[in-house]
Amino acid sequence: MRQAYPDAVVQGERAVRVRDRTLTLPSPTSIDPHAMVCRRWRGRPGLLLVAVPLIAQVRSDGTSGDLDVLVVDESTGAPRQRLRLPHAMDDDAIGVSDVSFDTAPYQLGPDRLAFGVRQTRMGSSRPNPFLETTLSLYEVRDGALAPILENLVVSRSLGEWGLSCPGETLSTERILRMTPGRRGQDISILERRTRRVSKTDKSGQCLTADRTEPPRTILIPFDGERYALPPSLRRD
Repeated sequence: MRQAYPDAVVQGERAVRVRDRTLTLPSPTSIDPHAMVCRRWRGRPGLLLVAVPLIAQVRSDGTSGDLDVLVVDESTGAPRQRLRLPHAMDDDAIGVSDVSFDTAPYQLGPDRLAFGVRQTRMGSSRPNPFLETTLSLYEVRDGALAPILENLVVSRSLGEWGLSCPGETLSTERILRMTPGRRGQDISILERRTRRVSKTDKSGQCLTADRTEPPRTILIPFDGERYALPPSLRRD
């Protein structure tokens, strides 16, 4: 971190001040969605992927902050590429609960490999539960990090409940698969949606039934530089 942020000032056991932002070092005993995350890039031995939340402000009603994504030389600790994602850590009643790396083999073409950043957001309302995970993909291109897929919703669960029995939840899951396309590898998405309905019968018992919709396949073409997502698949 000292190589990535040479002007950083240590503040406490795990907090580091970077100008007007706070960087939090990870803890082995607790989970903090604002702590930095590291993972070896499975497809590129010797490289480390690092996600650094840079928090500007934490308020009672939400958080504001950016996210730095870095590719680091594991042996020396020197950053090779980095990309700042403005406002990526902003939240409100639906808060960021997790940031992680996805190193599945997102092979875009010969010698072209992407990695993913997943971000999970969770709602705080019991009557209206909400949980959502998005995926963004990045490629090292021309010596820099280039975003090629942004905020694809890979899972979402939202509902409305009376806090006892009656209620309804809609869950969506999207599974990605790389498939040959005209300009590289397109993304084929298998989408599954399940609706769960609970209601009270005449005897007062709570009955729950699931209804699964027929799965559908969505093709996202690669134009050689990025994937253009329809608004229906992106985080709002």
